[in-house]
Amino acid sequence: MEIYKKHDVYVVSDEIWSDLLLNGHKHITTQSVSEDAKQRTVALYAPSKTFNLAGLIGSYHIIYNDWLRDRILKESSLSHYNSMNLLSMYALIGAYKLEGYEWVDELKEVLSGNVNYACDYIEKHFEGVNVSKPEGTYMLFLDCTEWCKKHGKTITELQAAGIEVGVIWQDGVAFHGPCHIRMNLALPLPRVKEAFDRLDKYVFNLQEA
Repeated sequence: MEIYKKHDVYVVSDEIWSDLLLNGHKHITTQSVSEDAKQRTVALYAPSKTFNLAGLIGSYHIIYNDWLRDRILKESSLSHYNSMNLLSMYALIGAYKLEGYEWVDELKEVLSGNVNYACDYIEKHFEGVNVSKPEGTYMLFLDCTEWCKKHGKTITELQAAGIEVGVIWQDGVAFHGPCHIRMNLALPLPRVKEAFDRLDKYVFNLQEA
């Protein structure tokens, strides 16, 4: 944050994934780094990722700097686009009740198991595919550069091969990964295992089948 302080730059910190931490990791908010960070940062949150409420319009911000908060409230008051509605309001309240916290704790255990299984499987079975185990979220970012080069395939062909056997994954180009695939692991572990079994037999190691 020192570089922002030096040049007097305000920071918008997207912390929407901060609830979904894996394997006991803890989230440190940008605003907690220092008093200066607290005063120059706009922190953005929403229950949409954690509680699968995307589309309900329930995001919110935390701003400690009075002047900065007033400026943002003034600008946002000029438009009613994406204003919170009654349904999203009660969904937000429900998400952050005690039952919601208990549910999230259980969810993080499931997601941690999914991520651990997937990363271990990739390391042992998918030669030429590299992945960094995330500390949070339910997404993996597979670097398939070495695999594609060895097998003479493009990332588009690899993605299509997975889809052909029922594994719906996403081209990583939009996320600045030129030969990457984005994979969502927010599903029951048996389905994760089934997906990786299909990828093993029919995509990454097809020639060995």
